[in-house]
Amino acid sequence: MKLKVYMLLIAALLCASNQALAKHGRCYGTLWATSDPSEIIEEHSDRVSVYLPLKVQVSDTLLNCADEIWIEDVYYYSLVFTGPTEYKYARLLDSQFNTMWPQSGIWRIPLTSRSSQLWARLQHYSLFPAGSYTGSVKVSIVRRNRVIEEQYLDMAYYSQPQVAVSLDNASKGKVSGSNGHYQINLGELKSDMRFYWGINILSNSSYDIVLDSEYNGLRHETDTQALIDYSITFDNVKISSSERLIRSYNFFPGVRNKWFGFEFILGNTELMPAGYYRDNLSLTVYPK
Repeated sequence: MKLKVYMLLIAALLCASNQALAKHGRCYGTLWATSDPSEIIEEHSDRVSVYLPLKVQVSDTLLNCADEIWIEDVYYYSLVFTGPTEYKYARLLDSQFNTMWPQSGIWRIPLTSRSSQLWARLQHYSLFPAGSYTGSVKVSIVRRNRVIEEQYLDMAYYSQPQVAVSLDNASKGKVSGSNGHYQINLGELKSDMRFYWGINILSNSSYDIVLDSEYNGLRHETDTQALIDYSITFDNVKISSSERLIRSYNFFPGVRNKWFGFEFILGNTELMPAGYYRDNLSLTVYPK
């Protein structure tokens, strides 16, 4: 009987000892920090904004003993992403997309749940220059200003080559249409008549342009054998309606907004059948 009582006392003492260790600051658990590229949000308005997700998850044991999440840039004092042309400074946002402010280069977030959603916002005045943007952060779980667990995480955004084509302001009154589909009404066709219009091409990468005519001229709507030739001058290069123009525009990574002018000169209309004539002139821009 005495031996049995002695063993129970030892067990009780061991249990009390474990509770004392936990009470005096023993803290451990698991940390997961992730940035899923499929969750990136892009917004296009006057400026382009990109939101990169940063999700911080902890185990129950860490949640019960730690009190803060610390976010730091690995290489810089601010949140910096390197890109194809320049450094981009990001803003760290909370789950409601409100800006968070660092203290001495550290963003401090109270640890109140197992999962915390943050966002890193990158902005550019127009399209992002095509290429990869990468940043590295250190995520720490902290108890009373002491780091318990930490993880290094790379965050990345890839800007796809893009182009946007629009009419210039001077052409909007005489050319109708939008979103890359435009119509030009030449009115009564007369030999050697001329027509001018222009477009703007905004691109974040080099590109090729192909200009060609579907019918190789203005074709009569019913008499397909009746064809009126014309010529087009594009970017100081003149071609006939039966030719195709291919031009390449190469520039250092960045964003370029370039104006291109067109001059249309109609050929000979003498003795051509009366009626309506039309052609589909395509200008295709291939980013690269």
